[in-house]
Amino acid sequence: MANSQDEPTRFYNDGPCHPITPLLVNGEKEYRKWFAKTADGVPKWTSPQMRLFERFMHDRRLAKKQAIVGNDHGACLFGPGHEILASKTRGQAQAAWIAIEGWQHFTAAGFDNGTIRSVVMPGWNVGVQRWAKALIRPDQISLPPRPHETIDPETQATLDAIRDSLDLTYDTLPREADIRPRSLRRLLDRFPLLKRPVIHGLLRAGETMNVIAPPKVGKSWLASDMALAVATGRPWLDRFETERGDVLIIDNELHPTTSAHRIPKVMAARGITDADVADHLFVSNLRGNLKDIRSLGAYFDHVYEERFKMIVIDALYRMLPADSDENDNAAMAGVYNTIDRYAEMLGSAFVLVHHTSKGNQSYKSITDVGAGAGSQARATDTHLVLRPHERDDTIVLDAAVRSWPPLDPFCLRWDFPVWTPDESLQAHALKQDGRRRRAKAEKPPKAEWTAERFASEFVGAEPKTAVVIKAAAKASDVSGRQAQTLLEQAEAEGLVHRWRFGSNQKHQFATEPQPDLADQTNP
Repeated sequence: MANSQDEPTRFYNDGPCHPITPLLVNGEKEYRKWFAKTADGVPKWTSPQMRLFERFMHDRRLAKKQAIVGNDHGACLFGPGHEILASKTRGQAQAAWIAIEGWQHFTAAGFDNGTIRSVVMPGWNVGVQRWAKALIRPDQISLPPRPHETIDPETQATLDAIRDSLDLTYDTLPREADIRPRSLRRLLDRFPLLKRPVIHGLLRAGETMNVIAPPKVGKSWLASDMALAVATGRPWLDRFETERGDVLIIDNELHPTTSAHRIPKVMAARGITDADVADHLFVSNLRGNLKDIRSLGAYFDHVYEERFKMIVIDALYRMLPADSDENDNAAMAGVYNTIDRYAEMLGSAFVLVHHTSKGNQSYKSITDVGAGAGSQARATDTHLVLRPHERDDTIVLDAAVRSWPPLDPFCLRWDFPVWTPDESLQAHALKQDGRRRRAKAEKPPKAEWTAERFASEFVGAEPKTAVVIKAAAKASDVSGRQAQTLLEQAEAEGLVHRWRFGSNQKHQFATEPQPDLADQTNP
């Protein structure tokens, strides 16, 4: 140690040491002060702030580097006052990291971010402020409290009450949802705006989008182009503005070598450099190690909220559970419910790449395009479809959107390895397959069933029971209820007459009146 505070010292106060000198006491005071200040801001977080922690760690390394003024026999010499800045940056970094650890603990315990932010972290702060103001003792180290280790009784009671009210029952998903009802006033106060856009005009944070196209048409290339646009913040297809953020592609069709070969080709075509995107686009290749949509829960449980702006699953059909059928509406609704849960949990937009059914798609509405049950289109927020144009190297992009104005279809021309908008082509000129279905107007209209026609075709002059009449009508696609109505109407209009027999026999119907018994017995 130097004898004067104006001279350099060999000691660098950047760790838990006994405050046995005035320099160390001052450093400990500064450490506690900035730890408490940082902890005081944690209740304003919406999720674990890893980037904030990384920034504090950068400041900590920079402070140490700037404090070195020389060396003495191999030992570094630090400038006067360095212990204050060192302790400040250490306090900030440790407070952020301890808060992140606590957040992860309570998330795993099933509490939502709102509860952690408004209940857990304020309770933790009470203990932090008490610790920061405690007496500094030269003979011992006093470690700061941790959110999941030092919960005061009042906070614990509140958490217990919340857990009881939620009645959490999900056991197949990684984090539980807050499904408690809200009053309209609270709903409007809490959600005054729509979710933040990811791709303007198409997709928002926490939403899902289907990308539907025939097999081998180039939809994976299009999805890679979309991922690169969001990862760089550039417009997609020169038409849709994007908000920049990290993107994850979960690919279960391509090998890693294929992804590493394809993505740079799209980058080169778009003028994107490695520096633009190398640390913002991530790929998980699952081919050979397939997971279904349910088992991805454990995977996403280790992804922080809002870590990825967008997550692309290519392709959806290989993510379906073994016991599900893509043509089963209930099964597919369950799959999309799970994906919605992931989107809400992570705050990420999900893009699901899927294929069309067999046959010509030109005559189908947008929401009918896509292999499998119709719930796939209804359950998603954006249903984007690619249909072949009459020109061989062109497709037509169209979409049904939920939270955006309607989209006008437009043409994309294939210019390997990307799709490029072509305004010179007509979007309505979809490719035909030569088997165009006859328009409904060309079909001969079905003759309307009237009481007169019904009586003429099914009743007749010979009496028949209602059962026999309805059976004959059913063979001509007349329902039982409709036949009963027409029979009653015909009787009311005098077209059909009721014949009565003995008390133990059913009455019958005929188009001729029943003869009078007196007429039958007297010649």
